[in-house]
Amino acid sequence: MASTLHIQDEILPEQILQATLQLYLKHGLKKVTMDDVSKVIGKSRSVLYYYYKNKDEIFDAVMEMLIRNVVAEIKQAVDKARSIQGKIRAFGLVKIKVSEDKQAVFAAMESGMNADEISRHTKTINDIHIQLMNAESDLLKAVFAEGMQKGEIRPLTAMEQDTLIFILLSGIRGIRREMRNKEDFSHLKPTVDVLTAMTMKWLNG
Repeated sequence: MASTLHIQDEILPEQILQATLQLYLKHGLKKVTMDDVSKVIGKSRSVLYYYYKNKDEIFDAVMEMLIRNVVAEIKQAVDKARSIQGKIRAFGLVKIKVSEDKQAVFAAMESGMNADEISRHTKTINDIHIQLMNAESDLLKAVFAEGMQKGEIRPLTAMEQDTLIFILLSGIRGIRREMRNKEDFSHLKPTVDVLTAMTMKWLNG
C-alpha cells in the first residue's frame, strides 16, 4: 500500500503539470484557474492544493518542468554523437530547435495578459533562464571533460572552459535570434557547422 501511494505521489504532480501546460496552451495563463486544472485531472481541489498552494506555484513548477524537458532533449542528442565535434554540433542544433519550440509555448501562455501580469512572471522566467544556462554549462563541461580524457582536445583550464561556454551559449542565442527575426532557419546547419569548426580549431590550438 505504501509503495502504491509513493508511486501516486510521483505520478500525480506530473499529471497536474502536464494538464496545466495544455490548459495554458489552449487558453493562456491568465484564464486558467485551479478549478480548471482539478477538472482536467479528475481530482478535487483539495488534492491539487496538497501539491500546489496557488496558481503561481503551479506556474513555477510548469516552468521548471519545461526546463527539465529542454535539457533532457539536448542531452539525448549530445549523448548520441560519438565525437566531441559531433556533440558540440548536436548541442547547437538541438538547443536552437528546442528553444524555438518553447518560444511558441511561452507566447501561447502569455496570450491575453497585460504588461503588468507579464511583469509579475518576469522574475520566474529570468530565474528559469539562469537555471537553464547552468544546466547547459554543466552539459558542455561534461563534453569537454570527455574530450580531454579521450585526447580529442587539449587540456583546458576552468577559466578557459567557462569562457568558451559563455561564447558558445551567447553565439547560439544570437544565431537563433537573428534567424527568428528574419523568419528563416534554412541556413541553420551550415551556420552551426561553422561555429563548431571554429570551436574545434580553438580547442585543438
